[in-house]
Amino acid sequence: AKSAQMSAKVAKLGLSAVLAYGLFDGFTYTTFFVLAFLGYEKSTGKNPAANLQALVGIVLLMWTGNNVTRPFRVAGAAALAPVIDKGLRKIQKVLNLPSLVYSFALVVGIVAATCLTVVGLLIPSRWENR
Repeated sequence: AKSAQMSAKVAKLGLSAVLAYGLFDGFTYTTFFVLAFLGYEKSTGKNPAANLQALVGIVLLMWTGNNVTRPFRVAGAAALAPVIDKGLRKIQKVLNLPSLVYSFALVVGIVAATCLTVVGLLIPSRWENR
C-alpha cells in the first residue's frame, strides 16, 4: 500500500517524474541483478542461471534491495523531473515528434533495451561457470 502511494505521488508530478523514477528503477534493478549474479557466482563458482533456485534467490535479493531504495528513488525522481522534462522536450524538438509522449516512449524503449541487454549478455558471457 505504501509503495502504491509513493508511485501515485510520482505519477502526479508528471511524465518526466515517471520517467525519472523508471530510470532509477531500471538502473537499480539492473545493478542489483548484476551484483547479486556475480556475487553468487563468485561465492559458489557456478552460474546462477543454470540453477533456477539460485536465480529466484537473486531476483528476491534484487527486489529486496530495490524496495530499500524506493524512498530515495521517489525523492530522486521528483528532483530530477525538471531535468528530464528539458531532455524530453529537446528530443521532441530535435526529432520533430508530435508530442512529449513520443519522446517518453523513445527513452523508455532505449533504457529498457539497454537494461535487458546488460542482463541478457551477462548470463551467456558467464555460461562456462555453470
